[in-house]
Amino acid sequence: MSKTIAKQSKREQVDTEDRIMESVASVTMWARRNRRAATTVLIALVAVIAAGVIYVRYKADLQGRAAVRLDQIRLSSQGVAPQQLRQDLGVFITQFGGTPEAGEARLLLAEFEMRRDSVDAAIRALEPVANAGLGTPISYHAATMIAAAQEQRGDLPSAMRSYERLESDSPYAYQRRSARAAQARLHEFSGEYAEAARIYQELITDEDSGTDGAFYAVRLGEVLARAEAELPAPVVPVIEPRASTTSETDDASADEETASEE
Repeated sequence: MSKTIAKQSKREQVDTEDRIMESVASVTMWARRNRRAATTVLIALVAVIAAGVIYVRYKADLQGRAAVRLDQIRLSSQGVAPQQLRQDLGVFITQFGGTPEAGEARLLLAEFEMRRDSVDAAIRALEPVANAGLGTPISYHAATMIAAAQEQRGDLPSAMRSYERLESDSPYAYQRRSARAAQARLHEFSGEYAEAARIYQELITDEDSGTDGAFYAVRLGEVLARAEAELPAPVVPVIEPRASTTSETDDASADEETASEE
């Protein structure tokens, strides 16, 4: 039996080697008969490989320059006028849009806009990063900032949808729990105490909650106490959208001109 298997394996090996030799011979014969076509194919293959190498080097060089430039913007961000910082980040995003650093620049721009209470501008800066999916820390951070900005603007329905997306699409359990807790908070702001209590209870019993369970227990107690006392829903700290995004330096110069006229 073993001899038969050995003969069969040796025969299959010989057959495979014969097929390989036949293929090589066929390609060789074709190349001899079609030298011009073979030369064209070879040149095209070399060109494709060369283009690939050039592209890889270009991307590496572009990302390196992007990292250096973004560091320069970060270092100078405290000493430049707000309008200049916004302009520098905008130019950077346009110039290095295909690099990971462009996403970091969008986060930096959104943080700047949030400090300026320009919530809508912050959301616009973050959307391209968040819409790329939540598989990277940058995209996840962008999505959480959008949800927080919507909540800060008082748009609770949009914030709820954003937190629901974070719960369904986030890759890690702790991120999904955080999104669930945010949903409970929004239900509490809406006066929906029963729904908020249900979510907190689920978070407490979650076997992966760890030390967070104690925090959620405190939040559950607060919600139940508010519901029992029939207290009104807590007020959402809302920031009204700005009518314009003029820089602080422009505002200061306008004040000086008004003072001089007086």
